[in-house]
Amino acid sequence: MTKASRLIVAGAAALLPVSALFAQSAATTPPADPAAKQSGGTTFESLDVNSDGRISKDEAKASVHVTEQFASYDANGDGFIERAEVSAAKKQAEPAQP
Repeated sequence: MTKASRLIVAGAAALLPVSALFAQSAATTPPADPAAKQSGGTTFESLDVNSDGRISKDEAKASVHVTEQFASYDANGDGFIERAEVSAAKKQAEPAQP
C-alpha cells in the first residue's frame, strides 16, 4: 500500500467516530418549540424516567407544562407528583356533566 493510500485510510478511520457523533446528535435533538413536544403527548410514564411511580422536579423538567404547573399537581407538597395527584387534577379540570 502506498503512503498516500495509508493516509487516506487513516483519515477516513479517524473521521468515523466523529460522523457517528453527528448522526447521533441529529437524531436526539429535541424540537425547537417546547409546545411541539407537548402536542406529541407527554405521559406520566415518559416523565417518570426512573420508574419509581412518581415524578420529581428534575424529571418534570422534560415538560415545560409540568414544570410550570408542578406545585398545582403536587397536592400533598412532598416534592413529587404521584399518579393519583395527576388523576385528581384531571378530574378537577373536566367540565361537570349535566
